[in-house]
Amino acid sequence: MGQILSWIVMILPWFLLVPLNSIRVRNFLSVAFFTVLLNTIYFQMAEIWNWWTVKTNVFFLTNVSSFTYGFLPVTTILVFYLFYPNLWLFFGANMILDAIQAFIISPFIFEKVGLYELNTINNFGLFLAIISHLPIIYVYQRWYDSVFNRKESDHF
Repeated sequence: MGQILSWIVMILPWFLLVPLNSIRVRNFLSVAFFTVLLNTIYFQMAEIWNWWTVKTNVFFLTNVSSFTYGFLPVTTILVFYLFYPNLWLFFGANMILDAIQAFIISPFIFEKVGLYELNTINNFGLFLAIISHLPIIYVYQRWYDSVFNRKESDHF
């Protein structure tokens, strides 16, 4: 079951982007890939500090969950697509989604099917780790917009 879920969270979310405006989605591809990079670094830190252990994964990934390459960048694109550049909506929506992930999805789905196991970090620590990248990716997107001279009206 864990193997199937690993593939599902890596491939299926990308289909959520199909009905969206592809030009607007392209505006947020850079921040999605930057989020993947940050999350990959988090998984490396987790391995060193024994925060969690990835138990089941797709065959070509080791200690970085398939979630990082599917569900995570897609939800990043969706949240930016729907709520950026409004700072409060962006952070509010992310806090709600991240709380659902840390306190519901993680313990009752991902851990139950054996995708990973929390070791020296609890679900609240996981929540803090997840939300810690929010200001970084928001500032990154603002910087990215300024470099490419995009206005806030370009996002709608």
